[in-house]
Amino acid sequence: MFSKQVAIIGGAAAAVLASVYVFWGPGERRKPKRKDYCRGLENLGNTCFLNAVLQSWGACPTVLCWLHNFLSRNSEAGSVRDLLAASILKVLNVVNDNTLDGSDPCSPGEVITALRLRRWVISPEEQDAHELFQVLTETLDEETSQYPRVVSLFDVQAIQNPCNKYQPQGLAMTRSRGLLPVLPHQKMEHPFRGLLASQLQCRDCGHRCPVKYDLFNSLSLSIPANFWGPLSLDMLLHHYICPEMVKDVQCPGCAKLAGTKDPSMSPKSCFKKKLTIGKVPQCLCIHIQRTQWLNNSLPVKRYDFISFPEVLHMDSYVYMKGNRKDSDNKNGLFGGKDATLDLLRFGSNNGRFVSQSAPVNLLRALNYDSHTTKNGLFLQPPCPLSLPNTHGDVNHNGPDLPKQTEFTYRLSSVVAHLGDEVSGHFVTYRRSPLSGQAGKSSDKWLYTSDANVQRASREQVLGSEAYMLFYERI
Repeated sequence: MFSKQVAIIGGAAAAVLASVYVFWGPGERRKPKRKDYCRGLENLGNTCFLNAVLQSWGACPTVLCWLHNFLSRNSEAGSVRDLLAASILKVLNVVNDNTLDGSDPCSPGEVITALRLRRWVISPEEQDAHELFQVLTETLDEETSQYPRVVSLFDVQAIQNPCNKYQPQGLAMTRSRGLLPVLPHQKMEHPFRGLLASQLQCRDCGHRCPVKYDLFNSLSLSIPANFWGPLSLDMLLHHYICPEMVKDVQCPGCAKLAGTKDPSMSPKSCFKKKLTIGKVPQCLCIHIQRTQWLNNSLPVKRYDFISFPEVLHMDSYVYMKGNRKDSDNKNGLFGGKDATLDLLRFGSNNGRFVSQSAPVNLLRALNYDSHTTKNGLFLQPPCPLSLPNTHGDVNHNGPDLPKQTEFTYRLSSVVAHLGDEVSGHFVTYRRSPLSGQAGKSSDKWLYTSDANVQRASREQVLGSEAYMLFYERI
């Protein structure tokens, strides 16, 4: 009888242990979510440069929202699984712990495969994070385009079709005075796209050339070669927009004063060139060039500490409309503040800043939006524009407004490079995602180094050796 009871108790205990093993045993199971935490990324062989960029993008809600909207819009037209945007969004959702699928750490192999399918060669050697950023944004730009980058020679008959529509002669034409065809618009530009405004003015006669606009995905700031000391991001930005002199430029204004009819025989003079931001992006990427070349052609890395703010105001670097009542800037170049290299040498500017009005959105002033061709040619939209606040600027064609900070950005992530100019390792400081709120980030910071993810303080982030900075517009 006693042995029978023991057998019954032993059998019940075995059943309990079996059930425990089934539910909580060593089988595959997903770790519970951790509050304000992100997953790491596997290093597939010197792929820390890719992991650093992906972690940075994962901390930018604007990028996540854009990827989701882009794929949702294109899912109706066909399969989106082959798009690079789909591979990036899938990895970022796993990294931000927004899905039940995937492992910790997560593998970025799908992104590498998508790039190789587009003929990008990624060698097993060490690569640069900023170069990869340019590859990703350029590929996303091609996916959003509805027309090819280069027109095939087999399409000559289609180009010469008399039914084609062309730009008005007074709006745009080729260098040979030919008409330009109307190309399709880019419906969704990625959030890193911005415009640079380049201005030229003759030093002798004061002639000003039309403002030229160029596309950019990131701002590459250089460290002054002959300056050693404390630096700040504002100082590098002032150095970026600092006017420079361009010699031996044929000036139409001087030719007109001299009565020269042949443009090729016009006199040459020095021009003052100024570069400012014509259109600010929604997500601003700033690249700090830390590699410099010595006189013996050897590269050297600059380890200077460059302080950067958590909240960045870009109003001082945007193309601005000059105040007509301001006599000092009546015949000068517009935009930004004319901070010279004295700002870098002495830490302050002894000159007087001229008064300026609110920043002007060049695209809105010209009745254009973000619809541009690959070479930056603006196209007249077919219907009146309705710009959201995230892409358009408010009432820039009205009267002058008092001083305000309209172009304000919040720091989302920082990419740092550990090592010298030959080899090293990329790590990322990023904001942690909010638990249960996809596409949003918190005020807490994380340190990510491939699969290693740790808590980080705000002081550690602002004290890091920044190589790339990602800001989102507020």
